[in-house]
Parts: sequence; C-alpha cells; structure tokens
Amino acid sequence: MKKVKIVINGKTVEGIQDQSVLSLARENGIYIPSLCFSPEVHTSGGSCRVCLVEVHEGKSMRLVTSCNYPVREGIEVKTDTDFVRKIRKGVLELLLCRAPESEKIKELAAKNGITQARFFTDSPDVHLKNCIACSLCTQVCEEVVGVSAISMIKRGREKEPAAPFMKASNTCIGCGACAFACPTGAIEMKDTPETRTIWGKTFEMQKCSVCGTPFIPKDQLEWIVKTTGKDRSFFEKCPTHR
Repeated sequence: MKKVKIVINGKTVEGIQDQSVLSLARENGIYIPSLCFSPEVHTSGGSCRVCLVEVHEGKSMRLVTSCNYPVREGIEVKTDTDFVRKIRKGVLELLLCRAPESEKIKELAAKNGITQARFFTDSPDVHLKNCIACSLCTQVCEEVVGVSAISMIKRGREKEPAAPFMKASNTCIGCGACAFACPTGAIEMKDTPETRTIWGKTFEMQKCSVCGTPFIPKDQLEWIVKTTGKDRSFFEKCPTHR
C-alpha cells in the first residue's frame, strides 16, 4: 500500500493511495457531510452528492464527490468554501423536497440554513416514503449480506428499491441490514416479540435456546448455518449466551 500526502483545508495528512478523500478526512477528524456512503460497501457513494468538495491539482479545480474520489499525491482538498456551500445547499434543497419528513435530511438542511425547500412536486407519491434512491440498501444486501433480495426499479424521480415484482421476496432472510443502512429511515421494518415484517414478508423470530428471548429471524439463522457450515446449536443461542 503506497502512502501519499495531501492537503485538506490547509492541513497536510497522510493516507493510502486510492482510498477515498472522505474516509481520509474522517480519519483525521475533518467533517464532510454524507448520506449514501458506507465503508463496508465497495460500490457505495456518489448518489446523494452531499459530500461534494473542491479538489485542486496544479491550476485546475474540480467539484467532486469525496466518497468515491481517490486520494492522489499532492492534491489539495477544500471542504467548506463558498462555492461548495452554495452547491451543497442546492443539493440539500432537492433532497428535502424528495424526503421532507426525513429527520437526517432536515438536520443536514438546517445546518446549511435551509428550513423549507423552494421546490415542490405535483404528486405526493414522488416522495416514496423518504427514499432518496441512493441504492445503498441494495448494495448492502448484495455485497455485505450476499442475498440480493432487493434491487432498484423504475427511473427518474420514481426510482426506488423493491423486491422482485413488488411482491414478498423469496430470497429475503429478514436480517434488516438494508433498513439499518438506509440513511433516511425510508425502509419500513416492524418488529414484535414474535415476528419481524419487512418488504411485505413476515418472519418468525428464533428464540434463544437458553433464555427464550427472540433475537433473530429463523430464515436468517437457516441462511447463516447453510453458508457457514457450522453447527446449528451455536446459532440458536443469543449473543449473551454464546
């Protein structure tokens, strides 16, 4: 791994060539807002545009998404210029229009002086329950979980994640990783002591063989046993009793 040095907001920092500018900034305590980035997902980032920064190299300057822009020796990054703030404010206004009830987006918008978007839509359905179509949920399902139970469907402002044919997915294991990864809380997941419902499918929860506490969907347990090849009895115990 080749080490390189770059400048972020006037501070010289060292990182690994080709890691993202956003991850290097975070390692050095430099704040860059983001929504759709996850270090666990190789293909994540770039969709929400919130993490835009200026990258200067020689006499050239470009506006880039820091979550997927590679670190290169000698570049200078500026995260909070007037230009960056102006563009980021416009991006947040558009996101606030699409997901007006998302607490995360409202929080980011307020930090940038936005309490109400100037834009509006002629149909309330376009909000799609606060989904910003970043596709992080589908990437987590495919790359981290390894199930690919959901995918992005439709186009334009109606683009959204869904199970095949908008029906209960046969491959979903009810793990909830997509809901936990969603930056705007758009994915509905309802838990009861006995069941979990997500993507139109209800899963029975496995009870711990020691204490009797429900702690994991049975479908997820079966998938873990199948993919790991380990003894089932180990996974029938909650993390506290393993």
